[in-house]
Amino acid sequence: MKTTTIIWDFDGTLLPLSPYDSEQTMLLHKLDEITPRPSLPVRAVARLMIAADRRQMLRKTFKRFYIRLMRGTPAAVMDQIGRRLSDRIPNQDRQTIMRLRALNYRMVVLSCGTADLSERTLACAGLGGCFESIAGNRFKVSRGLINGMTLHVPNPEDKVKWLKRRGVSAAEAVAVGDGYTDIPLLDWAKIAVLMDRTGQKKTKYQHKNYRFISSTSEILDMLGIG
Repeated sequence: MKTTTIIWDFDGTLLPLSPYDSEQTMLLHKLDEITPRPSLPVRAVARLMIAADRRQMLRKTFKRFYIRLMRGTPAAVMDQIGRRLSDRIPNQDRQTIMRLRALNYRMVVLSCGTADLSERTLACAGLGGCFESIAGNRFKVSRGLINGMTLHVPNPEDKVKWLKRRGVSAAEAVAVGDGYTDIPLLDWAKIAVLMDRTGQKKTKYQHKNYRFISSTSEILDMLGIG
């Protein structure tokens, strides 16, 4: 049994952004495909929020707005979004995750996003059983409708706290993330891997002691699996 724990971020890491993350996709679905649709002013504000979130701005404000707008949404919508998002995960990435699982690497998904969406997406991609835990923030559901959210991992630093509470040490951690919500985790882990699918992040984070990859499959060489 491998003692290494591989901690994966979800949005932008396991799930390529093209161009929206899972929460932004969920919010757009609410705006465009669920009736009754929000009012025109609300839709306009929502699109501004999405644009800001894509630029890594107004993170907490976006989350509050997202939770508020999701209230009253049928919970079954999450299954639709999960199926849609799973199509973005390349087959090569799926094979990499399944190979790591077959080699008995301990793996968890740890996100500041919506764990319900991560869970459904990975299950639809055939990867749900590959992870010991899929953690993040979870919707509250009553009578089939979303009515709020429990914030288990609201802030980037909460990822490290979550791991420490479960006895994971930095010395045995390989952390894989793609951006600003992963920085405390990447700085903490012995091996920090930054997913840079577009090649645009290396300059920004070149002062960090990170390893840069452009696809999930590169993890195999990094771990000496090949």
